[in-house]
Amino acid sequence: MNAKWLKDNALVVGFIAVFVLILGGVIWLQQQAASKKAEVSGQLEEQVSQLDHLRQQKPAPDKKNIEVVKEDRAQVEQLYDEMLANVSRNRLHAPPDLKPVAFLQLMASQLAKLRQSADTAKVKLIEGFAFGFGRYAGTPPTVPARNLSDDEAKKVVTQLVKQLRAIEKISSLLIESGADDIISIRRSEVEPGTNPDSLDTPISTDPKVGYETLPFEFQFHCTQESLRDFLNALTKSDWFFTVRRIQVVGEPPPPPEKNAGGATAATPATPADAGPKVAHLLVTVRIDFIEFPSKAAGGKGEAGKPEAGKPDA
Repeated sequence: MNAKWLKDNALVVGFIAVFVLILGGVIWLQQQAASKKAEVSGQLEEQVSQLDHLRQQKPAPDKKNIEVVKEDRAQVEQLYDEMLANVSRNRLHAPPDLKPVAFLQLMASQLAKLRQSADTAKVKLIEGFAFGFGRYAGTPPTVPARNLSDDEAKKVVTQLVKQLRAIEKISSLLIESGADDIISIRRSEVEPGTNPDSLDTPISTDPKVGYETLPFEFQFHCTQESLRDFLNALTKSDWFFTVRRIQVVGEPPPPPEKNAGGATAATPATPADAGPKVAHLLVTVRIDFIEFPSKAAGGKGEAGKPEAGKPDA
């Protein structure tokens, strides 16, 4: 009878079985959700506890700490202004409205003074040495900034004057240090074209702080002592010079003299010969002149400080 009843009510039995399975699944899912909820609630309580702990510790700076930070920042700004005041006084100013032809006159005058200083100090120069300005110091001299607009010509002449002032300063320090000779001076070109005095490194300007770098290369002979004096003079100068690269090559001693038969002549030693010989060096040095903006450019005027290339009042 039971079998017949089950057979007659198979649909009802199937429905009940499906319902039981679904109910079991729902109960299982509910248990899983309850377990997940308990886990999440535990994590939330832990994070709330950490937040309460941080609030009790008061990690944010109080007013005293904020005042200390403000004072430190003010001191840093003051030190920066003082540093900028010291390094910006060596700005190279070109005479106002200087024309290209007037630059040639200024260049000729400055080069003549340098040649005279070298001659007085017995520093050898080749005939017609132009201190890096051979492009313009020919016969007849070449006028710079030709076929340029007035604004472009002014930019070229201004840069040429800056280079002239810097080369004059470095050359004077080198002459005063007792160099044997000056072989060559190379500078960055400020207008299209090249010449033997051209330096591959261009003039650069840092867009963040606005300082300008004028690179130069000097080659000369000197002793170890005069090289040391020259480098010390650069570091002690009021102008901001940096030595980027230096190459020193020792010069070999001169060959012994030969007599008429081709044999090496023996020279008797004298007290002077017995002493240590002075080593003469071939030096190639890359020097950058760094020109910082004046404080006036930053909105704070500055007075009473001398400027490079500009006599004191």
